[in-house]
Amino acid sequence: MGDFFRKIKEGIERFIPMTIGSLVLFAFMIYLLFIVGRSVSQNYHANQDLAKNDGKLVQMQSDIRDLQNKIAYEQTYTFKEIEARALLGYSASGETVVNLPFDTVTSQSNIVAQATAAQIAVPNYQLWWRYFFN
Repeated sequence: MGDFFRKIKEGIERFIPMTIGSLVLFAFMIYLLFIVGRSVSQNYHANQDLAKNDGKLVQMQSDIRDLQNKIAYEQTYTFKEIEARALLGYSASGETVVNLPFDTVTSQSNIVAQATAAQIAVPNYQLWWRYFFN
């Protein structure tokens, strides 16, 4: 029986140039390298996620500060007064509210055309004479 195992061992050693103990140790080291590599990869990806989330946190904190400042401003008397004037047409005591019509493109072009026509009606030398002596 011992002869049988010795022949099997010699056959295996012919294909694998190491002993069974060395083969098991080699396989165990490969397994350890795989486990360490996977752990390093998971740690790297976790650190990337943390960095990304830290950036989002900083942005959100900045947004919160901006919103708090906006809330504080909108609670001031100045903001309320400006909004009342703009939206409701209110005025302070002693002030007069004047509503002017909106300028249209045609009315502006008519004014320019009238001014140009008035300038053309008077010769240039007369305009200079008026400028210096009147």
